[in-house]
Amino acid sequence: MIKGLLLYLAVTSASFAMPSLDFFQQKVANTYNLMGLITSIFNPTVQTNIQNDPFNDIKAMLENKDYLLSDAVINKVLTTLKCATTYNVEHNNVLAIIDYSLPSSEKRLWVFDLNQKKLLFHTYVSHGINSGTLLSNYFSNKYNSKASSIGVYETDKAYRGREGLSLQLTGLDQSFNDNAAGRAIVIHPGWYVEEDFIKKYGRAGRSWGCPALPEHLSEAIINTIKDKALLVIYYPNDKWFAKSKFLNCDNHSTIAADAQLFPELKPDEDSIPKEEILFADLNKNNKREENEPILAITADNYERLFQIKVPLSRMLRRQINNTEYVALNGSEFKTLIATNNILLNTNKDDLNAVYFVIPEVKMNRGYYQTQMKIILLGKAKDVRLNSTSLIENGDTKVYNIYFDTQSFISLKSTKQFIRWLGL
Repeated sequence: MIKGLLLYLAVTSASFAMPSLDFFQQKVANTYNLMGLITSIFNPTVQTNIQNDPFNDIKAMLENKDYLLSDAVINKVLTTLKCATTYNVEHNNVLAIIDYSLPSSEKRLWVFDLNQKKLLFHTYVSHGINSGTLLSNYFSNKYNSKASSIGVYETDKAYRGREGLSLQLTGLDQSFNDNAAGRAIVIHPGWYVEEDFIKKYGRAGRSWGCPALPEHLSEAIINTIKDKALLVIYYPNDKWFAKSKFLNCDNHSTIAADAQLFPELKPDEDSIPKEEILFADLNKNNKREENEPILAITADNYERLFQIKVPLSRMLRRQINNTEYVALNGSEFKTLIATNNILLNTNKDDLNAVYFVIPEVKMNRGYYQTQMKIILLGKAKDVRLNSTSLIENGDTKVYNIYFDTQSFISLKSTKQFIRWLGL
């Protein structure tokens, strides 16, 4: 009987193919999954581990309705934390979140204590000047882009820089923010992110790509999140969703290959200051140079004289004695002259509310810092249209301002980029 069975097996084994290695591997995998399911049902220890998953407590914290975090942000932040654990990214117990899908007029920065499961800060934060105006819609990892970068960061050391106490950032998201350190993208204070400024002008001012914080909170926040806190800067960007390793640690290759990617948006054209402004052509070469002042008035006077909202794209990036100033363009100066009959030598008081402003570079805390300075060229006595320049330049008007010292300067227009102008 046994010999017959062995003979039968010997004969039939040549006629039937043996199961493949993949077949046995699949069987093993299925058995493993089944055993895992059975274990999770009947083993109290495994059930306890699932219930005690630390991410559950973090999820519950983030979902607190009082914190106003969207479900989309919570989802990506939790995925980031899990992937950071998968990749053994060392970080401390502090988590910072920025939601750039919100306008800059809303509080869109959160700081949490992951150990205590509580909110520490919720406040405003700026975005880069080329990322948009009120809303941000363009992000870049490129040098000199003056745009914000989304993705996952780790905070580094705090230091005293030209903006005050600042915080270095290390971008962990390849192709999205890994140039942050080289671009000098840091967290720093900004007077233009204070709530009073936002309420007055309708939005926060803009940085050159750094997440700037309200001055009165900046130092406390920086000291809280420095030294290896995770920072997640969120925006609903399909490319980031598909390519970031911190959002795809379970199925990175599949999502990256199959994702439907949207084309990257170009910078908001309105966000880049391109308006003409007036400058004093002291060098008489028809080209503005760094030592030549621009014409500016206080933001309050601007609203009083023109009865319109202050154009932040022409606001000086530095205050003068805690006061905001706005650069004037040619049409505004023309309106100022016409309204006040300055050419007829009457009511010249408002002309003396116009100032000549230049940048002044000073050493501060070991850094060169640009400050704004009002220069006195004399008391304005008269304004005259330069008829010669009108003939030479067609519709472009050049005005001469005469002072009580009998001297005069010519005002001309320029569209060139000025690094200390525009918020």
